[in-house]
Amino acid sequence: MFKRDKFTKNINDILLMRFSGQIGIGLMFFIILVGFGCTTMAPYFAVKQISSKIQVDTDELVQTYIKNIGDYQVFINNLSRNFDFTCSEKEQTQLSRIAYSNYLIRKISLTPYGQNTCSSYSEQTHTHDINSTKISNYGENMSLWLSSKIDSLQRIFEVHWKGDKGELIVSLEPIVEEILRNKYCDDCVLTSVSMNEEVENFSWQGDIKLYSKEPIYYVSLPNGLRLSSYIKPEIIDKTAQELRMPLFLIGCSIAAFLILLRRSLIRRRLSLHALVQRGITKREFIPYYQPIVNVKTNELYGCEVLARWKKKGAGLISPMEFIPYVEKSGQIIPITNLLIEKTIKDLSIINWQLTNRVISINLVPQQLENLELMNSSLQLFSKSKISVKQVAFEITERKQFENLAIASEVIAYLKSQGIDIKLDDAGTGYGGFSYIQELNLRSLKIDKMFVENIGTTDIKLSLLDSIIAFGKQAGMEMIAEGVETKEQSLYLLERDVYLQQGYYFGMPMDAEEFSSYNQEIQKRHSIILG
Repeated sequence: MFKRDKFTKNINDILLMRFSGQIGIGLMFFIILVGFGCTTMAPYFAVKQISSKIQVDTDELVQTYIKNIGDYQVFINNLSRNFDFTCSEKEQTQLSRIAYSNYLIRKISLTPYGQNTCSSYSEQTHTHDINSTKISNYGENMSLWLSSKIDSLQRIFEVHWKGDKGELIVSLEPIVEEILRNKYCDDCVLTSVSMNEEVENFSWQGDIKLYSKEPIYYVSLPNGLRLSSYIKPEIIDKTAQELRMPLFLIGCSIAAFLILLRRSLIRRRLSLHALVQRGITKREFIPYYQPIVNVKTNELYGCEVLARWKKKGAGLISPMEFIPYVEKSGQIIPITNLLIEKTIKDLSIINWQLTNRVISINLVPQQLENLELMNSSLQLFSKSKISVKQVAFEITERKQFENLAIASEVIAYLKSQGIDIKLDDAGTGYGGFSYIQELNLRSLKIDKMFVENIGTTDIKLSLLDSIIAFGKQAGMEMIAEGVETKEQSLYLLERDVYLQQGYYFGMPMDAEEFSSYNQEIQKRHSIILG
């Protein structure tokens, strides 16, 4: 924005050292507090971390399962085509080969009608016992069963298929559950596969006691199955304990970052405040003048006084860099008085007092709520030849009035002195048109945001027409700001808004430029509008 000189740097360093010394202990406490606060989130992040790992591994295993098994009907129908259901030696060899080549199949059993059963385990035969439970049918000739050995609580899925020649039974390995159970720790994960609608019928691998807890992750499998994973609380606690130190450091880092960010903002604020105060002392704030023209007569109606900061070594500083801040800090008040002093001096040189032209000066609500402040500003005119009756104050709406009753009294007093009060940027700020009635205003300025839509189909154009209609009906003086083209100027003139301000008539100028402009205004605009 601009360079800070050595004097300003010393001011800032003193202020910041004093500020830092007062709250240094508090900041350290805040950092530690945030760090410990983050450690309370360790169980949450532990669950997230474990579930994320399980999710990745589960998704990979499920895709493998789908690739090898997929839809049961398609899988077993294709499988059944390999057999004539004779249980010959050749078919027994084929059963063993298929089971061996597909690691998701534990055993295949073949039962020709009226004959003994043969299977991929040549030394065993498949029998139905009381531990086999049918849980679902897939069409007329296929069903899904849960089967378990008499001496085991763990169960596995079996797919039963019946054809014209016999029955085929495929026992599926619980490979997905088994891998997940052993991947992270010894017997600390329970994985189960169940029917979505019948959660009581399931196969599992791991500690069945964990089934009473909420699953840490679940995913849908083909054929209406659901895979769920449960984990022992001790593992979550252990993972959470491992995460506490990293979370503490992360929390401290976040707190330190926030403190540095706030310190940076404070440094900027203290820096800007000190620079502005020094600028006031060194009278670096100067007025720029933007003409307001009566386009009916091509005469100069007056000018608006705009603040500029001319700092040595930094050039001319844009008002957007300091106006919002000084309005909040209250430094706008001495800046306004400084501008008035210089305006009186500049305009007296060009004999402004011999005309009826207006000087329009911006004020914030805070100034219009304090009669003493206003009187101190008016006293500056008492020492000059320029009459206060040539002064108009514009109410800027960037800040809201805190006490409209007091403001109304101050405005009434100013009017009694012959001073006009204008509503600046009508329709864009806090009070809007309610200020016109509550403060009994008779003059308004139409903001650039409405004027720039002339010649377009933007809805703001209709708002512009409404503002103009309102101003006419209320008998108010209207000044259009931001006029930049002849088209805009003529549009406004056709609607009897003949007091206009903007780049079309002239940019804000310093005293010397405005003096030259003042001499040439009538001739120049006679040519432009002619």
